[in-house]
Amino acid sequence: MIPLKILFTMPIPDDLKAKQQEQFLDHTYEYIENLASYQAIDTVDCIVSYGSDITEPIIEDAKALRWLMIFSAGMEELPHTKLQEKSILVTNVRGIHAIPMAEFTMAYMLSHVKRLANFAMKQTKNSWERDPKIDELAEKTIIIAGTGAIGTQIAQFAKAFQMKTIGVNTSGKTVSPFDKTVSIEEIQTILPEGDFIVSILPETSATKSLYKKAHFEAMKNSAVFINIGRGSAVSEETLLDVATNQTIEHLYLDVSPIEPLPKNHALWKFPNVTITPHVSAHSPKYLYRSFDIWLENVARFQKEEPLLNTINLNRGY
Repeated sequence: MIPLKILFTMPIPDDLKAKQQEQFLDHTYEYIENLASYQAIDTVDCIVSYGSDITEPIIEDAKALRWLMIFSAGMEELPHTKLQEKSILVTNVRGIHAIPMAEFTMAYMLSHVKRLANFAMKQTKNSWERDPKIDELAEKTIIIAGTGAIGTQIAQFAKAFQMKTIGVNTSGKTVSPFDKTVSIEEIQTILPEGDFIVSILPETSATKSLYKKAHFEAMKNSAVFINIGRGSAVSEETLLDVATNQTIEHLYLDVSPIEPLPKNHALWKFPNVTITPHVSAHSPKYLYRSFDIWLENVARFQKEEPLLNTINLNRGY
């Protein structure tokens, strides 16, 4: 086995550094926070990054680079063409976001049916007034666009609340624990069934501006749309149209077409839009779950075995 020079471009807790060093003594590890100013990039065999600092010039200068490990699921910011030209292996931590993102989705839905935002507003007015619109999740239908690890975890949680679950994926292939699965081409046909529509789609050429005005018009007027995937799935124009015309009851957006969303953007002012700053995957366990995949992949790399979460750069995920 040839020892690797591995460069981390984010802070790593000392206990994870020690665990890595103990398991893989032969490799050299460096930890930095500014990749652009790193002078010895041409000597690095593997870069571990969140992805946003990986540019074409970095890849061009990294003459020895063989493997890029991204501690994120999104691949859209990477210089795909340059990585392909240089035949660099790319892996990520797809799957580690399942629990926090599924919990975030349930929080949105529970807050919605239990009217928590309304009660928070009433509290500022010292109001004991009750709300007749309080509802339940039980027997509601949730449509989840994306049936991978995150979508499956959302479906499992939804099942615990006695919801009906419909999954949407590329092929329409049945996936447990969904009650029904349809292909992405068929999504508009099942939208009228959904009380909650959750999008967790990655950003690809096929998913950009996927949801059109007609999709929202196909939904119930009482429907709720939740986007925790990529903001590019719905255009600014469509979001503003839906919010202005109250086509559906509410939009919960953890992601937006522009990030960060400018302070003067019109979307902030709609009472039927709730915005959070792309935090649904945040968790104190994030790096620890990332390291579970990373360390397993280092072991596999040494044995020349297939790595977990290898990215198809043509497909984008």
